[in-house]
Amino acid sequence: MGITGMVYGQQHDQRTNQMAKPGPRSMKSTYDTTGQMGGRKRVPMDPRKDIVQNINNSHLFYMFMSAIRGVGLVQTLQGPGPYTVFAPSDSAFYGSTHVPKLLEENRAVELKKVMSLHIVPGKFTTAQLRQAIAKGNGVARLKTISDEVVMVVEKNNQLIFTDKKGTQALIHLPDQPQKNGIIHVVNAVLLP
Repeated sequence: MGITGMVYGQQHDQRTNQMAKPGPRSMKSTYDTTGQMGGRKRVPMDPRKDIVQNINNSHLFYMFMSAIRGVGLVQTLQGPGPYTVFAPSDSAFYGSTHVPKLLEENRAVELKKVMSLHIVPGKFTTAQLRQAIAKGNGVARLKTISDEVVMVVEKNNQLIFTDKKGTQALIHLPDQPQKNGIIHVVNAVLLP
């Protein structure tokens, strides 16, 4: 049996806010495997800051920040946590055909389900994920803040974050410590 994130009694913000529309950008980008997009270099994360502060200061997460702000998850990710966030880079959003439509069409309820899939209560490093994979017969099962189950598997020494539909996201910038948890940067957006 794999590890399961535990909900620590935190009330999640249920409000539905207006979505910020993404700026005029090309949707031609594919998955980000470099940690850079469009020549932007990533800003190192400060482990003394919370998840939202680091995501907001980074040059890799404009779309993720816009999405969590628009669906009311900022307050949750500023809380004490801890949380493990599998944060899709901007290139991951541009590589998705489904998620940009949700942003553009102000479909906050659906978008909140998508964003919640990327947030797991608890702090799980890659070492802990690998231990859970070994104990779980090749798969670590994690319960998200929306009570959905996502999985992490390992292939060729690479950790892969996956949803129940089989969408896979490589964890390519792992173990980014935060004051209230940890971020693993992924190269795809999972769907409920």
